[in-house]
Formats: sequence, structure tokens, C-alpha cells
Amino acid sequence: MVIMGIKEDKRYGLLQACQDSEYVKNVYGGYFNVFMAALGEEGGGERWDLFRVVNGEFPDMNELESYHGFVVSGSPHDANGNDCWILKLCFLLQTLDSMRKKVLGICFGHQVRNYIITRRSRENCICICICICICIFLEKD
Repeated sequence: MVIMGIKEDKRYGLLQACQDSEYVKNVYGGYFNVFMAALGEEGGGERWDLFRVVNGEFPDMNELESYHGFVVSGSPHDANGNDCWILKLCFLLQTLDSMRKKVLGICFGHQVRNYIITRRSRENCICICICICICIFLEKD
């Protein structure tokens, strides 16, 4: 788990469902930094935790109440897959939904979240994805 931020006014979790590519690691230092540049509040006031769910890293269920919301990243994996980590992610999202936590799903994350909300078979679920392209230009050191 990676922790970033000074104030703990709001706490968020990034549920990363993909591996960092070599390119993203070299240019941005990992997807976490890309998400922080896009979603993080400048000047602090937030705390962001990284959970690499694709590697089996999940937030502690006893700490979920302390989070304001979560972001589920995109992934090259099949949102309808039965990999253990995907099923565990589905359980986590069901729990977050029952707690009325804010969850932003991006592509893969949206597909998995849509299944949880609609309670329909993932294979038979029709969802409309609105794609937003966020271009972030970070200066290299």
C-alpha cells in the first residue's frame, strides 16, 4: 500500500486492476501518479491509498468506513472473468455499494461496478460506457 498526502480530510483508495507498464513506470513513475495528477486535489486535503488488486492487494475490510470513495482502474483483464482477484473485487464493490461509498469505475472498473449495481449476470449485462480522454502532460526531471 502506498500512502500520499498530508491532511486526512478525505481518504480515497485507488483499486489498480492492471500492472504498471514499463513505459508508464519510466515516464510517470506508475499509474498511481497518473491518477493523482488527474484526480488528486492540489494542495493536499486528501489521502490516497494504492491497492494493486490485480496482485491480490485489497483494503482492510475493517478500514472501509474511513474512506470517502474509491476508484477502480481500467485493466486488460476480462471483467467477466472468474479470476480470484476479480471475484474478490466484486465482493468488495458489493460491500462498498451497501455502505453507500462513492466509487468511480474506469472502463474495466465501470463494467465490474455496473454488474454489482444491476445485480445482473455480467455476460448478459448491457452497459453504456462514456469514455473521457484525460491527457496529462507531466514534465520530466
